[in-house]
Amino acid sequence: MRTTDMQVRSLFDRDVQYIIPLFQRHYVWDKEDQWEPLWKDIVEKVRQNLSQSHNSHFTGAIVVHQKLTNLDEVPKYEIIDGQQRLTTFQIILCALRDRCLSLKAKVPECDAIARRADRYILNQDILPPSPVDEEYKLIPTESDKDSFQALVKGNTDQSSGKIKEVYDYFKQNIVNYVGNDCAKMLKLFHSILNSFSFVQILLDADDEPEKIFESLNARGKSLLQFDLLRNNLFLRAREDRDGLYTRYWQDFETPYWDPEVRSGTSSELFLQHFLMAKLGRARVKPEFNFYQRQYHRNLVDAQGVEYEFSELKRYAEVYQEMKDCQDDSEVGRRMKFYETFELTTLHPFLLFIICEVGLSGCELNYVFDILESYTIRRMLCCRGKAGLKNFNIFFSELIRELRNDFSLESFVSRMSEQNSDTRKYPTDDEVEPTLHIRYQEDPALFPDDSTIVFPGNRVVKAALHGLWSETAGQIKKKLIRYILYQIELVKRAEDRFAESLTFRDRLTLEHVMPNNWKETWRLPIVEGIVIYEHDSDGTPSVSVNREVGDESLLYAELFSDEYRENNRYLERPSRDGLADKSYADAFNLALVRDDLLQSIGNLTLVTPPLNSRLGNRTFPEKKEALNEHSSLRLNREICEYGDWSVNVIRERAEKLIAYFCKIWPSLDRFADNICRR
Repeated sequence: MRTTDMQVRSLFDRDVQYIIPLFQRHYVWDKEDQWEPLWKDIVEKVRQNLSQSHNSHFTGAIVVHQKLTNLDEVPKYEIIDGQQRLTTFQIILCALRDRCLSLKAKVPECDAIARRADRYILNQDILPPSPVDEEYKLIPTESDKDSFQALVKGNTDQSSGKIKEVYDYFKQNIVNYVGNDCAKMLKLFHSILNSFSFVQILLDADDEPEKIFESLNARGKSLLQFDLLRNNLFLRAREDRDGLYTRYWQDFETPYWDPEVRSGTSSELFLQHFLMAKLGRARVKPEFNFYQRQYHRNLVDAQGVEYEFSELKRYAEVYQEMKDCQDDSEVGRRMKFYETFELTTLHPFLLFIICEVGLSGCELNYVFDILESYTIRRMLCCRGKAGLKNFNIFFSELIRELRNDFSLESFVSRMSEQNSDTRKYPTDDEVEPTLHIRYQEDPALFPDDSTIVFPGNRVVKAALHGLWSETAGQIKKKLIRYILYQIELVKRAEDRFAESLTFRDRLTLEHVMPNNWKETWRLPIVEGIVIYEHDSDGTPSVSVNREVGDESLLYAELFSDEYRENNRYLERPSRDGLADKSYADAFNLALVRDDLLQSIGNLTLVTPPLNSRLGNRTFPEKKEALNEHSSLRLNREICEYGDWSVNVIRERAEKLIAYFCKIWPSLDRFADNICRR
């Protein structure tokens, strides 16, 4: 390794070519973090030079490795580190040259500066026949090359992207700073050439460029973890880099994997999930360190760096299939569930199942069934996404434990054997037909969100009877919409003549009995409309004998005028305020209605305009509107009911819950199915 102090002048004043390898990242410097500070430094150096202060400004290190060339070719250097600085200074020189050319008609002296600047941008003494691009002093990465070379040739209208942005920025600043003053332009030019110093590190053949690259940090924009990995891989490869790039890497350089373009499919997130799948670890940050110390270090030497490239490409192809969610993809179709709720927690385990275990076809779909049921039950019963917070730990354990012995039996068995309070898996034996009001009295049903539980049907039943509004977290409305949509799909599948349906976020939840039912829905006041019973264990229950009668009142009319004036009867009603003691049954019926408002039996899907139209209307009015404007099976079935009583809501809830348990079975059902295979 040899080090030399250099300035912009000494870097570019001879015929030379700096080549940025294909695998290096594209130009990423930006205005706020790099361009503005650099321009301020340039202006400050001009000021210092005018006051006879000639201290140079250290700009960072340039690490290069000389390439073998023919005697008649210009010397060529591969840039290991420093490409952002070199590219920026080349573009500044282009902007300065072009401004001088635009002034030469008015200020002829500027033409000499333009011609001089051109010597630092283009090689002058090229002998024919010369290699392609021999005239350029800098060869950027493939993605920046055309735009950069257009600037060098003065064809600014053919330049684009970040390269054109940095050019425009410095060109405008030069115009504003210099104006038409040729003397000031010359001072600016001299300051750029002579006042910015570098340490050029020339590597010998036996140096390890990847380690030098990792250890250097100057003013440059922070490297992403995937940038560090890319440079490390290619620098360790040394030979056939272009071939490796073409076979395994070029797709990673597309916008699809750029975190600034698509954060959801970024290379950073992919690297994290790749390592979690390979290592079975819940935490892999910083990713590049884990790659080097935990993954690369344990590879067999004989596998070589090409194996690393091939594994990244293989995993990336599956990962892209998972993220794109295309209907014609076996994996993509099943990932739509995770896309809907923006879930990535299970991506590492799915990568493990597909890439390491090699599952496909029916077995892979069976794993998808189990995971989707597990996830949606957790979100429904355990505070939405908060119920998934320990998935990383649990499924990382499964990756380590099942790596060498995976089967559907071992997978389900491992999940079933969790008997601790934090991981117990309730079974179907716990299912019992109980009223929603009794579920509220059993706090043990809903564990805190730190547990890893596969909620059984009893828990699901409680949530769907109305507690979803308390247990499903912030995604509760989206979750219950999705559940109703999937039930709609199953109902349509039962009819081979039915048209297809695509889930749309614009479908909204509609409460058939509205939240504000008390304003328009009447209560019968005939005694005997409510029947009071006790179950075999002594628990009181309430059923409704008759909800429609000739004699009825609005909710407010149950109470005396004095009570309504002095009490919050809508929020905290009391039987003491009833206008007549005979209204007690109607009051109790109102409590049951309130209790069933959020039951899945009282919910359906409609478009926003129809939702607004339905509002707090009575059931006959809603039924007429649904019949006229909705083709959903869910709504067609609602229209078949003669009234919308609490008994109807309970009956419909039980039917919809049965559909839920069919679509997303409990774990013991999966275990039974595997035993019968």
